[in-house]
Amino acid sequence: MSVLFRKSGGGEQRSSASWSALWGSGQISGIDGGQWQAALSLVPVYAATSYIADSWSSAPWSVYDKTAGVPTRASVQPRLISDPGVFGLDVYSWRFQLGTSLGLWGNAYGLVTEVDGGGVPSQVVWLRPDRVEVDESLGREPHYFHEGKRVDRSSLIHIPWYVVAGSVKGLSPIAMFRSQIETGLEAQKTGRSFYKRGAVPGAVLKYAGKGLTAEQAAETKKRFVASTSSSEPFVAGSDWDYHTIPLPASDVSFIQGMKVTANQVAAAYRVSPDIVGGEAGGSTIKYATLEMDELNFNTRTLRPFSGRIESVLNRSLPGNRYVKANLDARVRADLKTRYEAHSTALTAGFKTVDEVRALEELPPLSESGV
Repeated sequence: MSVLFRKSGGGEQRSSASWSALWGSGQISGIDGGQWQAALSLVPVYAATSYIADSWSSAPWSVYDKTAGVPTRASVQPRLISDPGVFGLDVYSWRFQLGTSLGLWGNAYGLVTEVDGGGVPSQVVWLRPDRVEVDESLGREPHYFHEGKRVDRSSLIHIPWYVVAGSVKGLSPIAMFRSQIETGLEAQKTGRSFYKRGAVPGAVLKYAGKGLTAEQAAETKKRFVASTSSSEPFVAGSDWDYHTIPLPASDVSFIQGMKVTANQVAAAYRVSPDIVGGEAGGSTIKYATLEMDELNFNTRTLRPFSGRIESVLNRSLPGNRYVKANLDARVRADLKTRYEAHSTALTAGFKTVDEVRALEELPPLSESGV
């Protein structure tokens, strides 16, 4: 019997749940396969998911209104944008939870706990995706369950990442690339065990003479380790030879295998291999500056990622309003380049002085801000 089902009478059924029923006790049962924790212990997975989530969370976002035909930033920003968290969670961490839910599970499920006067969600708590089940076999509309309790669809925000036809649920990157992640974890485990066991010593201190007792050998090793560990020279007679042991071929293969895993994780998450400990290889595309690297990351990774989130949240906004993350704000050009861009915008007339000043976090010159 599934852990998400409860016995009732002669059959199995699921019960509906409200916010208080789900969270009132403050207890969450341990429904967790543990795959995500194991995957996070792999450096490339942790680096890729945190890099994407941090980058998206740090980009400013706003709600705009295009009722007049020209998009303008809403004078009053809804709490969904300014402060949607619960339990005192700040907006950055709230967005980070959303980002890591997508990166690890391929889905983000937000339980709406409050709405404002216009019906827009004002407080949302992100449920652990591995504790949410989407049952698409009961009819046309999917049914959502959190730890076995039915959650009303109208009180849930569901953002999937990689979706295929026939399902509303996103595919989990951890599950899809399980074999690659398990290979990396196994290599990591093997390397840790190897060095803990000390199966092959790093060097050999050999006595060329005869008559060395076990006590003398132990004392010499003790003196040698004490001397070399403190970076002091070790003094010995002519009967001693010291030879270092090079890294075995198996260890070289182990290191290379870890880099291959990092490259595969980088490809899956569409980030640069050097971000997660891999190697870019013989690519002919070179980004000479940090600004160009960020532009590339924005284009191929963050924009599609952010677009999926925006398209779902837009459905919660009334009329002609929509939410947009300003990803370009992350790419901070040098002072000279930035001022030249401002000058071009002012000369062309598609920005005002006060709009440029706002980008530089300066107060407007005019009272109206126009």
